[in-house]
Amino acid sequence: MRRMLHSDQDESPPGRTGYRGWRRLAVLAVAPLLALPSTAASAQGVWLTLPQMPTARAYLAGAAAKCPEGLHGTCVYAVGADAKLEAYSPAVGTWATLPPLKTPRSNLASTTAPCPGGVRGDCVYAIGGLVGGTTTVATVEAYSTETNAWLTLPSLPGGPRASLGAATAPCPTGVGGLRGTCVYALGGTTLTGGDPILTRVEAYSPATNTWATVSSLQTARSGLGATGAPCPGDLGLRGTCVYAVGGGNTGDAALITAEVYSPELDGWQPLPDMPTERGLTAAATAPCPDGMTDGCVYAVGGTNGTDNLAALDAYSPVTNAWVTLPPMPTARRALAAAAAPCPKTRKSDCVYALGGIPGADETPTARAEAFAIEGSEQRPGNDQPPQRPTQPGAVTPPGGGQQQNPAGQTRPDQQQRPPAAAQQPGGGQRPPARPDQQQAQPGTGQQQKPGQRPPAKPGQRPSGKPAQKPSTKPAPDTSPQENLEDELPFVRPPLEESDGSSQEFEPSAR
Repeated sequence: MRRMLHSDQDESPPGRTGYRGWRRLAVLAVAPLLALPSTAASAQGVWLTLPQMPTARAYLAGAAAKCPEGLHGTCVYAVGADAKLEAYSPAVGTWATLPPLKTPRSNLASTTAPCPGGVRGDCVYAIGGLVGGTTTVATVEAYSTETNAWLTLPSLPGGPRASLGAATAPCPTGVGGLRGTCVYALGGTTLTGGDPILTRVEAYSPATNTWATVSSLQTARSGLGATGAPCPGDLGLRGTCVYAVGGGNTGDAALITAEVYSPELDGWQPLPDMPTERGLTAAATAPCPDGMTDGCVYAVGGTNGTDNLAALDAYSPVTNAWVTLPPMPTARRALAAAAAPCPKTRKSDCVYALGGIPGADETPTARAEAFAIEGSEQRPGNDQPPQRPTQPGAVTPPGGGQQQNPAGQTRPDQQQRPPAAAQQPGGGQRPPARPDQQQAQPGTGQQQKPGQRPPAKPGQRPSGKPAQKPSTKPAPDTSPQENLEDELPFVRPPLEESDGSSQEFEPSAR
């Protein structure tokens, strides 16, 4: 495995380009692309080149969840672009081919959340997408890591859409039919009509097997990045929030803006602009680099409407600011991202970049690269996958600990929202979100090795004092049994070994 060196560039981030019309099919084909320079942050990391995916693909989705039987630890899942589902195990260092999606599609969204219908453990969700390159669908499926099989779920209530984002966070308070942890589907495009780019946001509750429409994005976005992460306290928000970054619409081929959704308030607020405008991008949540506290939102690759991007930017909810990190070895658009432990050669957390389009044409790549976050190896709990919330509204944030969505908070149309102005870098304030506006995936790391520096306390540098290993006892499954008999019981197909893996892989027997 090749280790990439730190970037020593220190250039100003590229400025915002002029107006570009976002053509209806821009989510499917864009112009030639090149890597852009990156402004080095004070705390960085290094890029690692991994074994390639078994299948070269673009317009796919990514997620991280517990590995299925036959692999070990937390896996990174590459979902769709056809019917493919492939998983990379950092602990084993190899890819495996898993049961295919029931509906082959590209331009879909994925996230990890509790399974519905009383099925134990977490599921990898596949939401919406494009069939045959022309037809948007509302299909939703969930892959159970416990049963190694797919479950068909209720379709998106607002109808078909592609190039959308997905994230996991507590369900919004006071929205009928939603309870516990929710899967959010954000934005996207219908590819039809006079206004094909959407602000629509819908939330699915695995506990009730129900979809509901929640507050819309402030900005219509297609080809966006979405993730769940700790809320920015400077904006007056608490708990776990949903983030929407970049994308494109009819006004801009690549957006430099980002926004955050509070489940407590069922509303969206703007964030500081990113250092890099980007569409056809990906996002993930992982521990922040050394010198920054709490979980960070990472925006990975994409296009600025003209060039492919290698740029990696990170947003800290604690500082309400973005930093630019060393760029990817391979500039690309239409890629997937996820956060998981690094390969076994490094004891740290990684942000994974999977597939995408590195050239001027539509030829996809099988490349897989991972950004090893500097300082994350010092944090406790880095050998454990994300754990399920223990009660409705609770989501385990990156880096350990639990944040709970307080009960009793009403929606903006029921009660006046508290002021939530935020100080922007360079002065000025952001206004609070409007009531008609509104998007989480915890990162994981690895266990401290003997002889390493002890883990740091949250928000502090390592003190040299030993720290207790956090409890990793899984939470009990409290999801009610739903009427999904036509999908149960599951049948476990065998795992298939990837030809491109770096090590031998043998699925374990049941």
